[in-house]
Amino acid sequence: MSKTPKIKEIISKIDISKIAEYLQKYPNSKTLRQIIGYSKRIWDSEKEEEIFRLSVRLAYNLDTIVNVSKYVKKEEEKKFWLEISEEMFMKTVGAKQK
Repeated sequence: MSKTPKIKEIISKIDISKIAEYLQKYPNSKTLRQIIGYSKRIWDSEKEEEIFRLSVRLAYNLDTIVNVSKYVKKEEEKKFWLEISEEMFMKTVGAKQK
C-alpha cells in the first residue's frame, strides 16, 4: 500500500511561511531552503520513490533546525517541528535513532 497520501498529509502541516520567517533571520541557511524546496517537490511529485527519499531528507532537516542549528527558539514551535519530523520518520524509515 502506498504511503504517499499519508506523507503528503503530514507535509501539509508544514507552515512554509514560518520556515520563510526563519530564513529571513538566517538567510544563509541551506537547511531552511531545502525544507521549502523539498516540501514543494513532494507536493508536485507523483513518483513514490522520490516522495519517500525527499520525505526522509525533510524529516532530518526539520530535526536539524531544532536540535542542531537551533534556529527555533520557542518551545512550542520546537515541539511542533519535532512531532512532524517524527511522524515523517515513522512513515518512511522508522523511528529516528537518538
